[in-house]
Parts: sequence; C-alpha cells; structure tokens
Amino acid sequence: MKIRFCGVRGSIPTPGKETVRYGGNTSCIELTGKEGTILIFDSGTGIRTIGERFAPRSPLTIHLLLSHTHWDHIHGFPFFLPAYIPKNVINIYGPPHFDKSLREIMAQQMVYSYFPVNSDELSATINYRDLKEETLQAGEFTIKSKLMNHPVTCFGYRVTEGDKSIVYTGDNEPYYNFMANSVVDDSERQEIELIVKEQNARTVEFAKGVDVLICDAQYSDTEYLTRVGWGHSSTLHALDLAIKADVKHLVIFHHEPSRSDDKMDELLQYTIDKYNELQHAGLKITAAVEGEEIDL
Repeated sequence: MKIRFCGVRGSIPTPGKETVRYGGNTSCIELTGKEGTILIFDSGTGIRTIGERFAPRSPLTIHLLLSHTHWDHIHGFPFFLPAYIPKNVINIYGPPHFDKSLREIMAQQMVYSYFPVNSDELSATINYRDLKEETLQAGEFTIKSKLMNHPVTCFGYRVTEGDKSIVYTGDNEPYYNFMANSVVDDSERQEIELIVKEQNARTVEFAKGVDVLICDAQYSDTEYLTRVGWGHSSTLHALDLAIKADVKHLVIFHHEPSRSDDKMDELLQYTIDKYNELQHAGLKITAAVEGEEIDL
C-alpha cells in the first residue's frame, strides 16, 4: 500500500510562508492498495488536490473514511472534483450523531446558504454508511473502526493489506480521570480509574504491531496542560502509544495551526530526543509533511 499525505494541519487551513514546508491544508490522507483500491482518510482541504489528480481517471470507486464530522475534517469535500463526475462512485463512511445521520451532516455544509451546489446535485453516486465499531472490506483493504476520545463521536481506523497495516487515529486524546478534582469517594474514584485504564488499553491493542501509526499529536506537552479535554494528544502521548503498541513508524499529525515550520522542526526533534532518553530502539519517528509518501 502507498500512503500520501495531502493535508496535515488541524483546526483550520494555514497557508503562508511559515507553513510551506509542512503544509497548511487540513486533514486528508490518501491510501492506495496494490490492486488499485482508493481509500481516503478525512476530507479536509487537502482532498482538493487528490480530486484534481484523480478526476481524469474516471470512472472511479473511492472509499472515504471520515474520523468525525468537525469542520476541518469535512470542509474540503465540496471541492472534490470526482464528486461532480457521472459514473464515479464515492462510498462515505463515518459516525452519525445522536440526532443526524452522516448523510444529513455532510449535506448541511452544501445548502445554498453556504455553498452554490446542493449535495443532491452532485453527479457521482454518493453512498453513505453510518459506522459503529466494526470490520468492513474495501477491495484488498480490511478496515477496523474504533471509537476514540474526542468531544464528538470519532473513529480511528486500522487498515490491513496482506501483512502490512496502518492505524489512523483521527482526533484523539488519551482517556483520563475527568473527576480527579471532584469530591468523590474512593470506590467511585477507583471505578473511574479502572475505566480509564481499560479504554487506554483498548487503544494500545488497536494499534498493536502496525507498520505505521498516524497519530493526532497537535500539542507539545506543556501546551496540553491548558488544553485537557479538548480531544487532542500531545506528541508525548503519541510517543507513549507507539511504544506501548510496539509500532514500527510513528507519524505525528494534525499539526497545531499556529505552529510554524521551524517550530514543527523543534517539536519533532524534542519528541525524538525524549524517545532517545528512554534508550528504546526500533521506532522511527517523523512528522507528516504534505505531499510526502510512504510505501509499504
């Protein structure tokens, strides 16, 4: 399989001279299988460039896996050219919300008040599937979904092709005891701590042994202290998960929009230095860069 990073930024697009090396487009990753199956993680603004490359190859079948429907993970879809070409088929998978289906959520950003084309006017065949934790097949890819810790329903995805596998966490924060500063008795505190431990262990198991872990790592460890509960990890959280899960390659992702290229260099080096202090071996650590590819 081939991984291509098309959007690596979190929250909002950040074009400009200070982000040109890592990239300013929001979350979008292209995954192509050895038999040609096309899978896309999230449809941030990075999906526009995928569409430009794929449009001449129509008719196509494309599988779009949405981690969740916060704006930075869907706002590129109205600009995805294959959606406007007849005979293309786009299968969109992702989480519904308690009061809206995935189809309804995706259609809302394409009502005429916000966009000149209604979702019902798209020429391609668009199929929607509301997901739960499950396993599905897309061509040569076996896909497993897992609920992650974020303020809205959010999935991480594990994709396997033959003996190669990757995990994309989407937006994720390690589980923690949100009642730690509340007045609770010991039994309640122990029960919460057990739930936290079990949920974090499930995340480790989900990523166990993968070749590539593409992990939300929006914050530095000091930044995270003032952002607990926002639904994102620090680079040290990502490092901890990668070590516990015994992955081969950690890619830190969903870069803080205010972080310049030079500051990204510093954060990456800081993470590598922290890893080296542990005297652990065997883990490759990189930061996602728009336009770069990984061949497995």
